Amino acid sequence: MLYKMNGNAASPSTVTITSTTDENACFSTVDGTVKSWMIDYLFLSITHHFKEKNSVEFMRAVRSFEALIDAVQLEDHQMKKKLICGFLARIMDAKNLDVQYTSEEEVTPLMSAVVVWTAMDKVVTDANVHQTIKRLLFIQSVGVCLEKGMPSMAKDALQWFERECDLPQKLQMKLASIVRAKNTYDAYLTSFSFTRLLEQIQAFLDSFLEENPSSFLLQAASKVVHARQEKDKSGVQFQKLELGESGGETTEKPSDQPSQDEELVLHSTLNTRHKKRLLGKRNTQPWNPESAKKPKKNVQESKLKVTRLSARNRSPPSVENSMLRTRKMWTSGEDKCLKAGVRQYGEGKWVQILQEFDFGDRTSVNLKDRWRILRKRDIV
Repeated sequence: MLYKMNGNAASPSTVTITSTTDENACFSTVDGTVKSWMIDYLFLSITHHFKEKNSVEFMRAVRSFEALIDAVQLEDHQMKKKLICGFLARIMDAKNLDVQYTSEEEVTPLMSAVVVWTAMDKVVTDANVHQTIKRLLFIQSVGVCLEKGMPSMAKDALQWFERECDLPQKLQMKLASIVRAKNTYDAYLTSFSFTRLLEQIQAFLDSFLEENPSSFLLQAASKVVHARQEKDKSGVQFQKLELGESGGETTEKPSDQPSQDEELVLHSTLNTRHKKRLLGKRNTQPWNPESAKKPKKNVQESKLKVTRLSARNRSPPSVENSMLRTRKMWTSGEDKCLKAGVRQYGEGKWVQILQEFDFGDRTSVNLKDRWRILRKRDIV
């Protein structure tokens, strides 16, 4: 099929797209351009499903996005979109406390989101927006644990923030009093609610999309669909006219060639697209924070360092490269086996318990860590 974008014959904006590859065009360059458009489209799709709270389609879009970005060299604006998608994935899992994004089991999705959001200080152009959302993340990391009936986990989260993040002292004192009271309906938590956090994030997304348009492929497809719909309507009217004059049936022969409207649909889109190089020369690696020092490199660099202030100067937990890659969740059956094993052999006999019961590919260290988590959650 051929799509021709007409214009002045001497103008460089005249482009013809056919179903076969132009012999004069480098396939790898064309392929990179197409993938760049697809990254933009998938990012737009991810933000749309996030706003609609459609977790199923959101996860599908993120998986596609993740698979695609692994196959290209990311430019600066694409790296920013990767960070945003990783952040949104954690927000979408905010209330799934069994889901993990780091090697530390006590780190909930919202706590992990704080780490990612801190690294996005160069992505968020408005410093006030960055601080507002960060504050809401602190509050809701504790609030969600209380909402789920896990005050011990809320206490652990607060201690982790004191240790690993630049948690303001006044906010720390306020959250500590709420945790001690185990008051899920505290006026402070209600004022800085999870709904308010989502509203602030959605406002940030709207601002980012306005500054970084990602709708080229969607607009092009929309114009093609519109042209086809107009063609179908014209065809129906033509058939009615023929039937009215001749009284017989008239069938229109399907054609593989597009109409003149379809030949023009992409012209305006290409002309209005911001001109910039889609693929960079540098091989940008996935983000992997390694130290607690303030980053000297911005988000365009191959590695990001997490900005934090810590009295003990500890390194923050690393965020896995994969945005959706989570550790295998423990099932209720495995928890029962673990409890039975401890009753039978005693606490600390993890190797014996592992040999006695079926835990799949888990190790004795996994059993030890899980038992520690169950004790913290007052489950045992």
